[in-house]
Amino acid sequence: MMYTKTKRIICDIVRDDGHRSIANRIFSNVITALIIVNVTTVVLDLLEVIPARSEPVFYVIEAVSVAIFTVEYILRLWTVDILFPRIKPAKARLRYALSPMSLVDIMAILPFYLPMAFPINMTILRLLRLLRLLRVLKLNRYSNAKTSEMILSSIKEAIVLTDADGSFLSANNAAEKLFPSLKSLKKYAPINQSRDWPEELRNIDGQTAKDSISFEMNNSSSYHKADISFIYDREKLLRYIIIIQDVTETVLLERAERERLQSELMISAKIQSSMLPNVFPPFPNRTEFDIFALMDPAKEVGGDFYDFFFISENKLAVVMADVSGKGIPAALFMVKAKTLLENTAQRGKPLSEVMEIVNNQLCEGNDECMFVTVFLGVLDITSGKFSYVNGGHDVPLLKQGDRFDWLPVKPALMPGFMPGTKYEQDEITLQKGDVLFLYTDGVTEAENPGKEQFTDKRLIDVANECDLISARELLNFTRIKVDEFVDGEEQFDDITMLALLIE
Repeated sequence: MMYTKTKRIICDIVRDDGHRSIANRIFSNVITALIIVNVTTVVLDLLEVIPARSEPVFYVIEAVSVAIFTVEYILRLWTVDILFPRIKPAKARLRYALSPMSLVDIMAILPFYLPMAFPINMTILRLLRLLRLLRVLKLNRYSNAKTSEMILSSIKEAIVLTDADGSFLSANNAAEKLFPSLKSLKKYAPINQSRDWPEELRNIDGQTAKDSISFEMNNSSSYHKADISFIYDREKLLRYIIIIQDVTETVLLERAERERLQSELMISAKIQSSMLPNVFPPFPNRTEFDIFALMDPAKEVGGDFYDFFFISENKLAVVMADVSGKGIPAALFMVKAKTLLENTAQRGKPLSEVMEIVNNQLCEGNDECMFVTVFLGVLDITSGKFSYVNGGHDVPLLKQGDRFDWLPVKPALMPGFMPGTKYEQDEITLQKGDVLFLYTDGVTEAENPGKEQFTDKRLIDVANECDLISARELLNFTRIKVDEFVDGEEQFDDITMLALLIE
């Protein structure tokens, strides 16, 4: 245990991979000073300007320098397996011995030992001692490491480097401040050993790394984003550079904006809901009919709408419509269409003319090419005559007798789609017990988890299955059947229905 601890301490002192502990800084400064002294002695010796009486001093300096360089090399060779824990010690030492920087060390100290073993001509010895100049490469390496460290430290964003296996290499001051446990994390230790390393970044490897990962700091209200870059060599992944930015202000602003929009949408939904008749029974003093309607928008605000209103004492108008698109644009177009339909119908004009007027006005300035499918009908309560016109809307259901069937309609284009479109009016007579069932395609196109639609057939089967007592009961029964069919699948379109029962 003591052996391993001592070995780690020595490794920390002599390593030359850019790691900058206090002991390593001191040792590196000593090596840098010796390199400068050695270069100076080699140059002076080469120029033959060293006085004879000073040669012993220079020899002692050279002997001390070479001794330190030799000890440095031996210690580094002995402890190199600490830097590469996943490689066998013998292989790690061989790798280091054959590395370019190791060869620089050997060639720098070799000329000192050669004369001890072999008689060498002074001129040749001087030439060999020129190899000592290769130690300048070491000086350059220390300079580059220090420069890189200064650059990383000056960057305000937290930066962490790992190798391809997710092992820790280095971190700047900002990263150590953000994750204090990185200070004590050994190089090449798995980054996951850092106690405060975020869970979202614990799978940094070639298979699971993402370009950008957002996470919330533990026990904090701060938010950060990690951008991960990759360093490759001939398509081989070498390491990851993880740049972590504090995005708390951005996240909080975005959250506030979402909450503001959500609040505005809720207010819009209430306004839209208040525009539709939602008090039932709507005409308590009228016993000639029973009417009920419901709307369930897919979003906070929708494009479907229903309406009913008297255009005279005994004439009741009913409307079912579906605007193209969803959300706020559809809701705005819905308000325009609803207002035009009611105001135009109140004039008492034939329904075909009402639709033509509304169509042309919706087409004006309609740069977004929006349209609305509309079914518009008017019931003469006194005679039971029901006049209606259909503008591209789903065909209503009509119950006369014991069963529902499709109401005969003349097809026509949707209002807002093409100016100048002509519409034709139909008429039928409704009697006591007859039921008119209007709906939008959000009902028939509702999907279950298997992406199967509810369909027209299921709708008419459900309507016929209902033991009809009131208009409300028919719609509630249908809504329950639709919910059972979709089985929790997300609603993607507005669901709107209206039932009119003649009493």
